[in-house]
Amino acid sequence: MSAEPLLAMLREMTPRGPDDAGHVEVLPRQSHGRWLLGACRLAILDLSMAGHQPMHDPQTGNWLVYNGEIFNFGDLRRELEAAGCAFQSNCDTEVLLHGYRVWGEDVLQRARGMFAFGIWDEARQTLLLARDRLGIKPVYYYQHPERFLFASELRALLESGFVPRELDPTGLDSFLKFGAVQEPATLIRDIRLLPAGHLLRWRDGRIAIERYWSLPAQAVAANGSEAERQRHIEEVRESLAESVRIRLVSDVPLGIFLSGGLDSSVVAALAAQSGNHIQTFTINFTEKRFAEGAKARRVAEHLGSEHMELLFSQRDLLPVLPEALAAMDQPTVDGINTYFVSRLTKQAGVTVALSGLGGDELFAGYRSFRMVPRMEQADRWMPHWARALAGSLLDARMFRFRRDRKFSVWVRREDGFGHPFYLSRLVLTPARVARLFQPEWLLAIEFSVYEKEVQEVQRLIAGHDAVNRVSCLELTSYLRNTLLRDTDCMSMANSLEVRVPLIDHVVTEQMLRLPGAWKLGRQRKPLLVAALEKPLPADILQQPKRGFEFPWDFWLRGELRGEVEETLAEPGPALAPMLQWEGVRQLWSEFLDGRVHWSRVWLFYVLRKWTDRHIQ
Repeated sequence: MSAEPLLAMLREMTPRGPDDAGHVEVLPRQSHGRWLLGACRLAILDLSMAGHQPMHDPQTGNWLVYNGEIFNFGDLRRELEAAGCAFQSNCDTEVLLHGYRVWGEDVLQRARGMFAFGIWDEARQTLLLARDRLGIKPVYYYQHPERFLFASELRALLESGFVPRELDPTGLDSFLKFGAVQEPATLIRDIRLLPAGHLLRWRDGRIAIERYWSLPAQAVAANGSEAERQRHIEEVRESLAESVRIRLVSDVPLGIFLSGGLDSSVVAALAAQSGNHIQTFTINFTEKRFAEGAKARRVAEHLGSEHMELLFSQRDLLPVLPEALAAMDQPTVDGINTYFVSRLTKQAGVTVALSGLGGDELFAGYRSFRMVPRMEQADRWMPHWARALAGSLLDARMFRFRRDRKFSVWVRREDGFGHPFYLSRLVLTPARVARLFQPEWLLAIEFSVYEKEVQEVQRLIAGHDAVNRVSCLELTSYLRNTLLRDTDCMSMANSLEVRVPLIDHVVTEQMLRLPGAWKLGRQRKPLLVAALEKPLPADILQQPKRGFEFPWDFWLRGELRGEVEETLAEPGPALAPMLQWEGVRQLWSEFLDGRVHWSRVWLFYVLRKWTDRHIQ
């Protein structure tokens, strides 16, 4: 086999690493095959060729390909130097390689950061793949009797020419329900995403997957005293400050996404507390309802940051929408917003950006933290006959065309996930998705994949209180499968690395051990606000929750309508055998009538564009 398949994969991933690329052939001792390892590098630490990958350890014969950052690499390096390791570079890649030589797989327990890497272990004749604890960086793989492929992007595996371009009905079902495929499934049959916090060992053609990190099992017992609460708040303050501080280390220009919301404002404030000069970036909209620029400017002025703002309208979107859609590694109902703020930041000459992602999940910022515990209580006391009666009432004509039928699904327990949380994250209900599938493809969906994942999450949350249960569920579903995946994909498409200090694993473990009651109050996210030594302006601290969202509902009825309407008229050759497209056209009519949310039609627009590009 020539190196061309690998080179094609590397070309597909060039935006992830435009500064350097390399590949190497490794000949295992115990087989007739060979490994072709390749990497594209976005140079952030030690910009010299000393950080070139694949990186070789001449003492062991091991090879490393790696994507991400180990933020405590300085501390680890000092330990390794004390153990006799000599370094040829100043980058974290070499620290990871030598760390594996000294500590083996235990290097995963020591590393604090975001990473996906592959190590060829020459002594054990084993390939090790690993992914960071929270799932910030992805690694996809494809197992075949004659070959094993892995990459940071699904489309890179497709470019190899070895993977059949066939849609996976289970992945498609997952996408239609949640707006993003839930790991470990993907939209392509036989390609899998290594779950967060797991490692994979390949040896002699066989693979074994093992979890190396879990969310904390339960919160610590608290006596409720104010002194104890203040002590824990101080620990959170110190951990957050350290998490931001170690993510400011960079040999290239660094900035901060600043939406004007609480989470990004806290990250910017903690960065300013470190004494660094900071640059902040935001997108503002011509539509007043979505215009957050004034808030972001107010925070920037308060912190003294160098601030840049992009004013964006639907007319600005149309010419560049194709390139944003092309950046999607898997289709997603979200992500376009991240593409454009990343584009703005990169155009300003910045290569690393900090984001406030994860603040809602850890510090109880979503409505789900109040709604889901109530639904859990109702599940416990609502008898079967009451559910049946309520379901019958909801079938009455007066309810038939309600804008949102999720309540009916919950009453009837028709979602199939066993916990009311998942209902809050559904884009389309299971019943509606089932009606969209052609019968033969509906029968091909492996619902056992859902059951296995849900059972594992139920085990993880069993010891937590109601608020921390929601936090665990948000971290392992919407954050991991939508927000983090979109952030990685859309930022790297712009050759920009995004760091997320609020979900540092040390901070995550610390927050999940605190009583959930401490995270709710009259003030939003009281523990996050308390982590600041220098308070932000009162109007920023007290503003209601609002996500960073484009005005899609308005735009889909305006400049975008013709483009989306034309795309949704037909399914295209990839989707025609699987979906009953008349149901999609019906959804579009319901959207225009104001009866369904914009995400339920945008879902099919991005799916059609993605399949036209990657499946035909």
